[in-house]
Amino acid sequence: MEKNLAPIIVFVYNRPWHTQQTLEALMLNDLADQSTLYIYCDGFKETISEEEKQKITSVRDIVKQKKWCKEVIVIEHKTNFGLAKSVIQGVSEVIEKHESVIVLEDDIVTGTYFLTFMNEGLKLYRDEQKVFGVSGHQFPSTKKIKDTTYFLPIMSSWGYGTWFDRWKEIEFDGQKLLNIVDSKSIGPKLDFGGMTYYKMLEDQVTGINDSWAVRFYVSMYLQNGVFLYPNKSLIKNIGLDGSGVHCKKMATELQDVIKLSNELVNVDKKSVLLKPNLVKSFKHNTTNKKRMLKSKISRMVSPEIKALIKRKLNLGISKSKTELENLKLVPRYTATSATIDGYKLIIPDSASFLFMYNEIFKTKIYKFRTENETPYIIDGGANIGLASIYFKELYPNAEIIAFEPDPEIFDILKTNLSTHNFTTIKLVKKGLWNEEKILKFHAEGADGGLLESLSKSNHPTTQYVSVTSLKPYLHKTVDFLKLDIEGAETVVLKDIVNELYRVERIFIEYHSFVEQEQSLNEIIDILKHAKFRVYISSPGLSSKSPFVDITEYNGMDMQLNIYGIKQA
Repeated sequence: MEKNLAPIIVFVYNRPWHTQQTLEALMLNDLADQSTLYIYCDGFKETISEEEKQKITSVRDIVKQKKWCKEVIVIEHKTNFGLAKSVIQGVSEVIEKHESVIVLEDDIVTGTYFLTFMNEGLKLYRDEQKVFGVSGHQFPSTKKIKDTTYFLPIMSSWGYGTWFDRWKEIEFDGQKLLNIVDSKSIGPKLDFGGMTYYKMLEDQVTGINDSWAVRFYVSMYLQNGVFLYPNKSLIKNIGLDGSGVHCKKMATELQDVIKLSNELVNVDKKSVLLKPNLVKSFKHNTTNKKRMLKSKISRMVSPEIKALIKRKLNLGISKSKTELENLKLVPRYTATSATIDGYKLIIPDSASFLFMYNEIFKTKIYKFRTENETPYIIDGGANIGLASIYFKELYPNAEIIAFEPDPEIFDILKTNLSTHNFTTIKLVKKGLWNEEKILKFHAEGADGGLLESLSKSNHPTTQYVSVTSLKPYLHKTVDFLKLDIEGAETVVLKDIVNELYRVERIFIEYHSFVEQEQSLNEIIDILKHAKFRVYISSPGLSSKSPFVDITEYNGMDMQLNIYGIKQA
């Protein structure tokens, strides 16, 4: 049997703990000691922090620690390929030599009999051209599946296997696939189980994502292909942990809905047919998943942080059947695009977008009135451009200066605003501070990036950004000054204290950092001396019972919205 076993590929990059868990579980598999394992290690990006380099180096050390399978072959890329290129090239190299392959990524923990199931499936259905692959994953369904194995018209990239001849049939040119799908007018038919695959394909073509899996799936769909699945999950994805404390806990709980099985799943050859009722139980499971998600949240989250979770996990923001509703299905930190209120936008993180959209366009926290038809507005912490767009809706002739230090978010900001040909908006790729200099910056991937000097918390991504004083931009009357600058607000206000007489309205998002001196009193004093009437609200991070329980998130223990209106 040893000669007939499919080789295994594991793709790794910069997650030491995940990689260790994946390899340890694989090593415990029933056929691991008879299998060949290829480990592809992606390389360093051109610009990368020392912390990130250490993670990549640690991963490379881990893969060499043990003899995870009978034979282990490690391939280390010198440059960064990215996941899509790594998978396409790596699978192509190995599958051409061995005719079939089993593929894992660095966050897929396998059950004891995963390899047994995969090899049996690959052996039994080798000559069934309609079967494009075998997966150890089990999608959530609305009813219990009695069949030991079954077919679905969808692939899974979580622990899968395929054959050389099927792999050759995959078209990895997304534009060609999109042209075919559009010519047949079958875009909506691609969607399955609440996942908008047509939208994913569009996003891949436009460069918003680089998913190889959606190209595999669409290629398979166009050929009426299917995947074989077990009725027990033989894998568990441990990578859905986000970067926030609460998001990690939520993802872990939700993953527990489908348990990892260490039981043997027998594979008996059967006719390659789709059972309509069975397929339907998977295809239309969105409502059930939402109900399950809501139930989980209610049981595990204390009342004082529900408002924060609404921001971070898309809950309770909109019930309408619009693109806003579809965004709730997009995982955190997964880039996508959507047309909202007529604006086509690139969105790097659905959860933070939905919160900001609700605050800005629904609650209208920045709404103000002025007789000036060309108000001068400063958007400090512009993020992806929602506030600037809102200001332009209020006052089409407004002159806006928008500051954003995060390089990746700035590029999205630039695209979002240039797409709609807004005039009189000047973009400044800098953060706000009290002088012109270069500082270390922790990128969060959404709306939570901050300067290193402001927080004692550990952050995964560090880079250098330019910062500047606001003084040169306060040379005339400012109709609206917005400061949503993740903790730098006190430093900036102290710097411009003598220029605040020119500011008519000010919005400040105040951040209190854990175990650091609070500066709320300083902000209030500055505003009072500048003749502002002050109003305060708490939109997200707050503690309802602070004497006994302090809510913390991203190194902060309180967040306030402060509104200042100049008094006569």
